[in-house]
Amino acid sequence: HKLLRFFPPRGNCVASAYAPATWAPAPVLFLKRQKSGVLTLLGAGKVKGPDATRITLKRIVLTGLPFKIHKRKATVRWMFFNPDDIRWFKPVELWSKEGRRGHIREPLGTHGYMKCIFDAPVTYSDTVCMSLYKRVFPPYPKDPARQLLSPP
Repeated sequence: HKLLRFFPPRGNCVASAYAPATWAPAPVLFLKRQKSGVLTLLGAGKVKGPDATRITLKRIVLTGLPFKIHKRKATVRWMFFNPDDIRWFKPVELWSKEGRRGHIREPLGTHGYMKCIFDAPVTYSDTVCMSLYKRVFPPYPKDPARQLLSPP
């Protein structure tokens, strides 16, 4: 599942929480406590069954710009600033905003420039991107019982 910072105005989403164990499909209400102490309904839904393979991912996109272009090859800068980082992320696929796919061939120099090869020629106005994913977990409250029972 994709990490969402906010509930979408329309549509469905999956929420993860630390809560007492219950059987699916039990009904769930999502409430938010206002500063005045009043509870406001955010949404309603049902519990999904426990599944160890269900994970939540956060996506980060690194961007760089083509510096020199020759046919399908390009020198990209401003994505990394260290040749060791370029070597570390070499297996990750690159993509551009205009739809090109590519790979890192090698670092160039000591300032983070890199040689890349794409499936078609890129333009100077294009942006080269790399998607990175990280598994995230819901935040654990400091004192769960106090947070649920007492007003702020």
